[in-house]
Amino acid sequence: MPIKAPTPCRHPGCPATVSEPGYCEQHKGVSHRDYGRARRGFDIEVTFYQSTRWRALRATVLREQPLCRLCHEQGVLQAAKVVDHITPIKQGGARFDRSNLQSLCVSCHNAKTAKERSSG
Repeated sequence: MPIKAPTPCRHPGCPATVSEPGYCEQHKGVSHRDYGRARRGFDIEVTFYQSTRWRALRATVLREQPLCRLCHEQGVLQAAKVVDHITPIKQGGARFDRSNLQSLCVSCHNAKTAKERSSG
């Protein structure tokens, strides 16, 4: 079997070579960090979720509703980690309306979000 030729690190100006296309050990973390920084600059929702008002409301909702609503409906006691907008903001849901918020575990929140994205 032929040996693969080393390829240069994808980080601009880095002289290192790697056996598989991508970044050298020194730049692997940098590429992920820079991607996150670039995304945060364009994602308005990230600014909302980092706001003092949202963080305070989120903490209050989790304190008052510490169990996942969907798991609880199925008779399972699971700690909630996420405060979810029942009607997503992008579909006209109110950002700070308590009646539009529910506590969910990460698993239920991920499933709900995936279902919403697949349905349009």
